[in-house]
Amino acid sequence: RFSANFVSLGFHAGFGISHTLPRVIGQQKAALMLLTGRRVKAADALAWGLIDELVPADELRAAATALAAEIAAAAPLGVEATRATLRGALAEAVRRQTEHERAEQDRLMATADFREGIRAVAERRPGNFIRA
Repeated sequence: RFSANFVSLGFHAGFGISHTLPRVIGQQKAALMLLTGRRVKAADALAWGLIDELVPADELRAAATALAAEIAAAAPLGVEATRATLRGALAEAVRRQTEHERAEQDRLMATADFREGIRAVAERRPGNFIRA
């Protein structure tokens, strides 16, 4: 299962996820995850492109090793160049987005809704948010 449950805590997403997640699964599905905190099951994560492969837990290491070997068998310069092209200015974009996310987090940490979100999650109950 995957989730981005920041809003359940009365909080803003972090770690640059508001930039990277839409790039991976699309704006609509990223908004669904980020605005609801909904858990995404593995089969849906595969269909959405959030994961590349779905394997049983006891086959995970072998599958990861096989994928790494497949990449390693390709021409190293081609892999490096393609990886750099795919990432483009990703690091700088994530840095900027992380700064924005942190500013929002700082603002929200001072709210009653944030305190309620933390209590609600700790008590395993829905939050009672008041926009304060």
